[in-house]
This record gives sequence, structure tokens and C-alpha cells, in this order.
Amino acid sequence: MKSIMTCCMAVLLAVLLVACEALEESASAPIEAVDGDLARVTRVTDGDTIRVEINGQTEDVRYIGVNTPERDEPCYGRDGGATGANAALVEGQMVRLVSDVSDRDRFGRLLRYVYVGDTFVNAELVREGWAEATRYEPDTANFDLFVDLERDAEQAGLGCHPTGIFDDGTFNR
Repeated sequence: MKSIMTCCMAVLLAVLLVACEALEESASAPIEAVDGDLARVTRVTDGDTIRVEINGQTEDVRYIGVNTPERDEPCYGRDGGATGANAALVEGQMVRLVSDVSDRDRFGRLLRYVYVGDTFVNAELVREGWAEATRYEPDTANFDLFVDLERDAEQAGLGCHPTGIFDDGTFNR
């Protein structure tokens, strides 16, 4: 009887461990990339914008939920800045573009979450400190993830954080 009880406890423990791991992964996982469109990056415009070729057309794509320094701000550049970090991740790559709620911004750019393979580019830029989490309603599916990643990057002094460029005290745009 004791060995049956021990065996049952071991099985129960194994099931609980698998369930906890699955729960942990689903809680931090971004929107699944399976429903997105494939495109080839033809140009990196800046830290949060790319130009892609998709379905025979050229489109500008603005990353959802993140913001990077502008051309006239610290930490913008290709060498040691947000634009260079973005280029290192996506330049010349096939990417998967995943939408949230809105299709385009007021400038006509596609609004998308961007993936290279299993790398969630929007999140990676925030995690490395090159981008800040930004709430652009109604496209907020990954906002909480981005905020957590930004706090970690800020505490570690990564990327652009030492310049103070992201210290405006707000996540809203």
C-alpha cells in the first residue's frame, strides 16, 4: 500500500509541475505569431519602424506598444542606439507581422507586433533597453509584458536608459 501511495504522489507531483510550467509560460507569452503575415524587411527606418515587402507591395510597419528615440534625441543612431539594435534584429530578415486591434496609424503605417523566428522583436527591444513600453489605445494586448520588461531594463541600466530619454513619467501616447 505504501508503494502505491508513493507512486501516486510522484505522479501527482509530476502533473502539478507540468501544469505550473504551462501556466507560467502562458502568463508571460506574447500574442502567438501563428496568425501573422510573412514579410521581408527591406529597410530599417528607425528603432520602431521598418519597411517591408509583403504580398508584392512595400509597406511601412510601426511596432505596436513601444517607442524609441527620434532622430534628434539621444540613443537614436545605428551605432550604439535604438536604430542599430533594431537593425541587428530584423535587417534583411523574414518577419512575421501580427496585428492587434488597429490596422494602421494616422500616418498610414501598418501597426504590428514583429517576430523573427521565435524572437518577439517589440519585446526584445524593450528587454534590452532600446525601447520603452508605450500604451497606444486600443492596441494594448502586450502592454503589461512591455512594462515589466522596461522596469527590468531600467533597473539594470540597459540600452538607452542611462541617457534619461525615457524618463517622462508616462506610458501613454
